Order: sequence, then C-alpha cells, then structure tokens
Amino acid sequence: YIYKDFFFMPALAQILIVEDEETLGNTIALNLKIENYEAVLAKSGSEALKVFTQQPQRFDLVLLDVMLPDIDGF
Repeated sequence: YIYKDFFFMPALAQILIVEDEETLGNTIALNLKIENYEAVLAKSGSEALKVFTQQPQRFDLVLLDVMLPDIDGF
C-alpha cells in the first residue's frame, strides 16, 4: 500500500535533459523518474531550444550536454 501512494505523488521538479547519446539520455531520465522527478528528453540543442522556448516556466532545471553535434552547450 505504501508503494501505491508513492507513485501518485506529484513530481518534485520538472527537468529538461539535453543529451544526444540516446542510451545515456534515457538512463538519466529513467533514474530521475524513479526519484519522482518529471524528465523531458531532448536529443539535440535545437530540439531543446524549441521545447524550452515554448514553455520556459515549465522547467526547474536543465541538464545540458555541452558537446552536442548541432549546437554546443556553452
């Protein structure tokens, strides 16, 4: 019964993950979701900019890979 309550708790924070390596990005997102964070994965810098500019107030944190193929994270 404790587990049921745990899974219906609201997310602690909304996190945008920007990572071009799919396996790494999915692993980070899964681990954050297990810890009760909402994770959104963008696989390129341009995709991240599109997602973020549409709803900048949605995200509490952006985890950014600085070595992206299309746009660097600096």
